[in-house]
Amino acid sequence: MADSFDTYTSPSQLTSSGRWDEAYHGQYLRIATEAGNSFYGGKSLEMTLPIGTVEISNAVHKQNLSYDKLFIRIYAKFDPGYSVNTSNHNGVALSANYPGPGIIPPPDGTGFFLFLLQNNIQGNGWPGEVMPGFYHLYSYWPRQRSQWGDHWYQDGTVVPYSNEIGNQGEWLAYPARYPDFHPYPNTTPQRGRWYCYELMVKANTPGLNNGEVKFWIDGVVAGDFPDLFLRSITSLKLDKAGFSLHALHSERVNKKWYDQVVVAKSYIGPLVLP
Repeated sequence: MADSFDTYTSPSQLTSSGRWDEAYHGQYLRIATEAGNSFYGGKSLEMTLPIGTVEISNAVHKQNLSYDKLFIRIYAKFDPGYSVNTSNHNGVALSANYPGPGIIPPPDGTGFFLFLLQNNIQGNGWPGEVMPGFYHLYSYWPRQRSQWGDHWYQDGTVVPYSNEIGNQGEWLAYPARYPDFHPYPNTTPQRGRWYCYELMVKANTPGLNNGEVKFWIDGVVAGDFPDLFLRSITSLKLDKAGFSLHALHSERVNKKWYDQVVVAKSYIGPLVLP
């Protein structure tokens, strides 16, 4: 499935087009046509966080999929002054049977998993982190640490803190279990600039720890988490793909633009322009 948003005049057409099954909240979605706010083709989808103390969850989803491995690629741009100091989720996601936030997946791998490639600041005070925050994966998986999901960083660290292994991810604390893991430096995108994000999730073969979550920025691998246990049953498959912009509240009007999205069974890569 691919969508450039160029055929739309209204966000209401996202679902009527047959490409998407969910698109909300409609009042904070806009088809942008002004110069600079589309990567290619003249239009993009703009998501807005208005000033206020009400939680806003803008999202667009493709549902009823059934795959062991999926890729989603999208072009995205934060507005030049983007700044959210509360809980903030944004970016592209792939999930399997995800029931919603605040539920810990069963550790036996019979429940669900979700991975969202995003940028935000978790309040860790890490050197070099500035708005909109380091790239990382917001993750729900069978070895999850907290009720509200874990944050996997490019260098292998994880938030929240574990009393057993600190901020190390399992791949750093137990390298013999994750022999294929290699850390990458934590990086932050520039606001006001288009980037190509691509996320891949591969469910493991039941009985083997061969699942993988990997992402590319502008066609270059920027994070890779192999040797994962995500499921114990073959019926647990990737069934939803999408992108979002969420915050508990926003102290300024924050915007993010999305363009040129593709969902596929193999690596997509950046758009080849004529």
